[in-house]
Amino acid sequence: MKTKFFLVPVLALLFSCNGSDDEITNPPTPTQADIAGKVKLYDEGDTQIDNSNMTVKVQGSSKSATTDAAGDFILSQVAFGTYTLVYEKAGYGTFKKFGVEHKDGKTIIPETASLGEVSTTKVTDLEAGVEGGNVIVSITTDPAGSLDNKRYVRYFLSTDPGVSHENYAYYSGVILFENNPRRLVLTPDFLNGEGFASGQTVYVKAYGDSVFANDYQDPDLGRWVFPNLNMTAADAVSFVVP
Repeated sequence: MKTKFFLVPVLALLFSCNGSDDEITNPPTPTQADIAGKVKLYDEGDTQIDNSNMTVKVQGSSKSATTDAAGDFILSQVAFGTYTLVYEKAGYGTFKKFGVEHKDGKTIIPETASLGEVSTTKVTDLEAGVEGGNVIVSITTDPAGSLDNKRYVRYFLSTDPGVSHENYAYYSGVILFENNPRRLVLTPDFLNGEGFASGQTVYVKAYGDSVFANDYQDPDLGRWVFPNLNMTAADAVSFVVP
């Protein structure tokens, strides 16, 4: 008796296991991947503290992650696109990072975000006047700035009496206070260079701030945002540009 071989079912089984040639040569194109980054957290001065438990969110979505002790976070399987990331933790001013482009695989944010706590420094008195051809701005804080208890302040200038952290023509960097009051010298050349003309009335407002001030430029608002300011501050005062 002759042995019979049945090849057709075997070939059919092979094709069903391996899939089509098109699936093998053209795997599906990924549409999402992780976004990874890192933070370093500080107190309102320059002392680094626990990096954990800061929440990082993709604005407008449910995607979020929490930093570990090293400050690392991973937002898992985020659809490709351009995003705003929101960084938040109790006691810290909210920080936003705009225009994060996420495409073609895992995105690693190259810059470490150094973020600080909201300032506890209150500006209790503010004075301004002209001495020796320069403008002197005198700022008193609570707690008082000293060598052993450094404090930090930022001021804002405008020709509008309603000058504030949201309404300004000029803003300073964060200024170290090691005495109380702290006297700042604004020369006519400096003021002219910032767009203030001789004889013009200028208003100044000052707030306590932190070294790592979490400030960022918000394209939607069209201005810089200063999340770590202490809103307890003396009223604005004015001076006339020499």
